[in-house]
Amino acid sequence: MPSTASLLSAGLYTLTDTEATVPLVGVAVDAEVTGLCARVSVAHRYINREGVPIEAVYVFPLDEGAAVCGFEAVIDGVVIVGQVLEREAAFERYDDAMERGDGAFLLDEHRPDVFQASIGNLPPGREVLVRLSYVTELVVDEGRLRFTLPTTLAPKYAPPADHQGLGQPDAEALSPPVAWSVPYGLDLRVRISMPGGVSGVASPSHPVDIAFTDGQAVVTLGSAQAALDRDFILTVDVAALRAPCAWVERHGEDTAIAVGFVPALDEVPGPADIVFVVDRSGSMEGDPIAEVRNALQLCLRSMTTGCCFNIVSFGSTYQALFKESRAYDQASLEAATRYVTAMDADLGGTEMEPALRFVLTQGTRSGLPRQVVVLTDGAVTNTDEVIALAAAHRTTARVFTFGIGNAASQHLVRGLARAGGGAAEFIHPGERIEARVMRQFARLLAPAMTDARLEWVGGDVRSVPTDLPPLFGGQRLLTYGLVTGGMPSAARLTATLPSGVRAWDVAVSATPTAGTVVTTLAARTRIRELEEGPDWTRQAGSLQRGRKRSAVRQQIVDLAVRHGLASRETSFVAVEHRATAVTGDTQLRRVPVMLAHGWGGLTRPGIPGPMSVWLPTRAADFLARAGDALDDCALVPMGDGYSRPVQARSVTTQSRKRWAAGIFDVAFGARRPPTLDRLVALQDADGSWALTSDFAHLVGRDLPELEAYVPASADARRRAWATALAVVWLQVHASGWKDEWQLLAAKAHGWLSGQPADGDMDWLDRARRLFTDGA
Repeated sequence: MPSTASLLSAGLYTLTDTEATVPLVGVAVDAEVTGLCARVSVAHRYINREGVPIEAVYVFPLDEGAAVCGFEAVIDGVVIVGQVLEREAAFERYDDAMERGDGAFLLDEHRPDVFQASIGNLPPGREVLVRLSYVTELVVDEGRLRFTLPTTLAPKYAPPADHQGLGQPDAEALSPPVAWSVPYGLDLRVRISMPGGVSGVASPSHPVDIAFTDGQAVVTLGSAQAALDRDFILTVDVAALRAPCAWVERHGEDTAIAVGFVPALDEVPGPADIVFVVDRSGSMEGDPIAEVRNALQLCLRSMTTGCCFNIVSFGSTYQALFKESRAYDQASLEAATRYVTAMDADLGGTEMEPALRFVLTQGTRSGLPRQVVVLTDGAVTNTDEVIALAAAHRTTARVFTFGIGNAASQHLVRGLARAGGGAAEFIHPGERIEARVMRQFARLLAPAMTDARLEWVGGDVRSVPTDLPPLFGGQRLLTYGLVTGGMPSAARLTATLPSGVRAWDVAVSATPTAGTVVTTLAARTRIRELEEGPDWTRQAGSLQRGRKRSAVRQQIVDLAVRHGLASRETSFVAVEHRATAVTGDTQLRRVPVMLAHGWGGLTRPGIPGPMSVWLPTRAADFLARAGDALDDCALVPMGDGYSRPVQARSVTTQSRKRWAAGIFDVAFGARRPPTLDRLVALQDADGSWALTSDFAHLVGRDLPELEAYVPASADARRRAWATALAVVWLQVHASGWKDEWQLLAAKAHGWLSGQPADGDMDWLDRARRLFTDGA
């Protein structure tokens, strides 16, 4: 398998000449984060420094859930507001303006997370500011709100079909030119306003400055500009985040309701047939494949007796560890461990669809529910086909996804999970992966909720989406209703579980507030449901004329035009009518994007970006006491019990990862035990541990001391003693990381329940005495 550097030089992906003139000179983002959503404004500033008129084309990412509801151009102080038209009609208006020599501005959606801005007939020496605005739902992640701003597009692998078609094929539309560096950067300002106040803010991706006033916050970048080579991530701690709630808004004649459910479940996890589908293409080289190995090792040790599993790797081809899923036991665990340890990104291109089809069409073992876990950076162009494949097999398999790396495709990772009835998680460099892996694994082992439906108590309301997304215990479900008659008094979520039918109610206020956010999000949710449905027909070629008109396509157009939204079928267009037309041949300039940091294992000279966290003072004091253990750590008291900033600079990538893990640990008042992973790795498939010198060292005791409690020849008793010691060690020394080891501990408890007690004292009681008072 050639390296990613070889692929670049061979022309599979192209790094552009950064000395060429680039008309884009800056990207500025202004966002407001609230309890429900984020309102975001993105401004692109273009200057034509050439002697000829140009047409600048910039392909860039947005949040996958973005409802793009505004587009305007500002030139010579004049604001030209864009209009939403059917996609081909918008292009015709843009093209006609180009032919007349007028200014022309077009915003197209290629995918829900990939957009293209076209700036036509920009005269020499002229400047234009193009601004788009959107609203997007906020993700609840580990008890915090999470705001993500994608900043670059990783090079995408395109199967042969995506290189064909009239107009602009997907291979070209979704893969803009890539450069090591670009002459424009990111300026950012995020205002955080929560009804219950803000109790903490963190950015694991960038250094930030935070101003805190009356429980609210304003976040800016720690430097004048940041490189657009990785997603910007912001997490916000807020009060009462897990409480169910409803928001009601009215705009003109439209009244819309957003309802957030947080269903609590007490269902017992059961065995499953689990197939891991692992992306080992060249783009996964470096940190991404290392993260995959770590995630898989955790998953392998969290399976329980009765499970079956397999690992299918894919690149240009696919290969399976076993011919079919094998029962989970010590032999299969050891074989899988060796396979994962040797795993590398050495299988070529990213042919995901054949591998996924192979897995989804296989029969399951012993009638167990089939759970498919996909680990990928999502760097493919045929996302529609892959998502449709998962949707077609939703009744026989649930699909869970992990997005890996600095610029993982949100649309593929989230869309694949939505279509497959599962859930998505993202593993960004510098963040702890253990809790995410365990949370995802707990979901796939939990019984699926079936027959989920939303009912409205009183009133007349049309639910959006029509089919509810997957439901999981403790995870917020956000859904919408459009009021068509009287107002309801409550929304009721019902679902069928093995224990019976469950219901959750949320009260709805009869007094709406004025606003457009809920209506906009509801309309975008319905459009997405139509776009990902089986009846929507997509034909290749984003500029193809005369595409097939269908009832579903017309529904999308009508919804998007009514609510002023960009979609796969509608675009924004704005025209500047000029007294003096531009003459001469207009030159096309495709704006390059910066190569995602760490993509394909490639690295640029320079220092990895530092991270910043706003911490309680007690945590900051702990760090201050650590002294020279940290590189360039500066603490600034902010008052009201907080300190800011805490920064680590001039560190290696691996050191930065350790710093990122440690800083979050300190924020919660403890450091992650360095022996935790090693202890977990010693657990056998049945849930037990062996009493060995390595084990004794990890739990902080001498082997002879531990052996004194059991006869040397009694292997079963030695194993029971070691297992009890491991469980109690986790409870005493790693209580803050219970989400990582609770599945392992449950397996150990199950194994111990089948072992005879040690005389009058339970094994666990004896272990507790040893660790608490040395008895």
